[in-house]
Amino acid sequence: MITKKEIVCYNTDASRLIGNAEKVFFPKTAKEVQKIIQTYNLDIVPRGAGSEKVGGVIPNNSIVVDMSKMNKVSNFDILKRIVCVQAGITIRELNERLNKIGFEFPIQTNNQGVSSIGGMIALNQIGNRSMKYGKMRDWIEEIEFVNGRGELMKLGKSDMMDVCGMEGITGIIISAVLKVIPKVKRSVSIFQSENINEIFSVLRRLKLEKDICSLSLFPPKVSKLLELPERYHIIIEFDSERGKIKEEEYKTFSKINDKAYYSLASEGYYSSEDPWFFFDKLKDFALFLEKNNIPYFSKIGAGIIYAFFKDNEKEKKQEVIQMISRMGGKAGEYGIGLTRKYLKENVEKKVIQRVKTRHDSFGKINMNKVIETGTSLEQRQKPMPPGVYHLKPIEKEEVEEIKSFIEEKNPFDFIEEIKNPEEKMEAFIEKVELIDKSQQVLDLKPGQDLSLQQAQDYEIGIRLKDYEDTYKSELKDENKKRIEEFAKDIAHEIIHPKKPITEIEKKAMDSQPRIEDDESKINYPDSERRGKLTKEEEDVIKKVMLGEPIKKEEETENKK
Repeated sequence: MITKKEIVCYNTDASRLIGNAEKVFFPKTAKEVQKIIQTYNLDIVPRGAGSEKVGGVIPNNSIVVDMSKMNKVSNFDILKRIVCVQAGITIRELNERLNKIGFEFPIQTNNQGVSSIGGMIALNQIGNRSMKYGKMRDWIEEIEFVNGRGELMKLGKSDMMDVCGMEGITGIIISAVLKVIPKVKRSVSIFQSENINEIFSVLRRLKLEKDICSLSLFPPKVSKLLELPERYHIIIEFDSERGKIKEEEYKTFSKINDKAYYSLASEGYYSSEDPWFFFDKLKDFALFLEKNNIPYFSKIGAGIIYAFFKDNEKEKKQEVIQMISRMGGKAGEYGIGLTRKYLKENVEKKVIQRVKTRHDSFGKINMNKVIETGTSLEQRQKPMPPGVYHLKPIEKEEVEEIKSFIEEKNPFDFIEEIKNPEEKMEAFIEKVELIDKSQQVLDLKPGQDLSLQQAQDYEIGIRLKDYEDTYKSELKDENKKRIEEFAKDIAHEIIHPKKPITEIEKKAMDSQPRIEDDESKINYPDSERRGKLTKEEEDVIKKVMLGEPIKKEEETENKK
């Protein structure tokens, strides 16, 4: 049982804001989580590692549900390459087990030792290797969670954004089925220069390299803190052994982002902002920070710059926030939480509110995070009338507001922001898909209910507006025709998929060398090279993933 002194630890998180936790629970099963939600009418705050920097788990006279005891691996399928894990397991614990059998989960964050899977899902983390592996949602097959009514629910890919990225305001994540990959042998190279223009010229070229999974930039002052020469440094991580730094030295440089955080904190820089920009804006923002003597480093591959401040630099921080807004920057990986609700526009707030109402009708879960919900204790204690769990039809004004964002935009206007179409292809395809889906919203009639997917789609209006306002003025006229043709080709491929491959084409393709045949690029586990696993090998793998002890003779036999 937790003591009154220990409960104080749950009054805050990495944001250093102070709240008040009434009680703290450590559930071990989904049923225990359900019982907590069904029993208490107070605000219920789900908590993982408490590494939130925006107050996402700050309690307000709340019940805190610490998920750290739910840290088991319940299933692993080596053929389908999926693993079922509970929300409280950390990324480091998961990968330690996966690495023993030649696999890994590729979404890596700072503070891997404390970042829990549940917290990463709640924030839809991008990870350090987002250039190649994307966001957390790209690796989730299924989510199991308990909603605000105490119901245990499962969501597949089509509905997972009701939970993934919602920062714990729709329910408490219990477990997830994640995709995994064969463990990759990685390496690092370092490029240094005294000229920031040269640095960004090199970065532009590096972003086109397919086997690069992350790019990090450290300016001279931060490089000095990291005991590197006082110059600009690019840390280049390869999904191969192409880099010059390997093995033990690679492990040191792969943790350099963590070291940068700690080094800046040791100098008194505890507060930070994490804006996301398109690549062409990153240099301008970096120069602005240097001009104002603000330390920073950047996950260039992810498009995020981390600007750091001391506690007595509130005015300077506010100036930076204003500059981020003027330059069209968006929230990076910290999320919205309690402190950055100003970043959400009214249309986005309405979408989030409707999703929350769908899953948390009583207003119990992580109240007033991400958006202001304004549900009082008296309202939560009052019995809900029949049918309140279902959303009412959207109002006529809401439909008009949605349409006003979309109808005035040509779906292809935003392509003007692309100066290097090849490097933006994946992002572009996502936008084309959103535009195609947004037509469903245009067809809605007043009084018609709005599904979650349709509700999410109308965010395209805001996005299109941002793309146009930010980048239209920068596009060179001679690029327009080439980019538009590229865009239309991609859109055509999405709408009209290619025909199935013929036998002749298949034979021609089979005759070409395959990447997976080159073991220097990807280190596939022995199980894939020698074919079907034996019963004994399957038993050993199962024991490793479930954390069960392995007899020495079993371990020796498996190595053979």
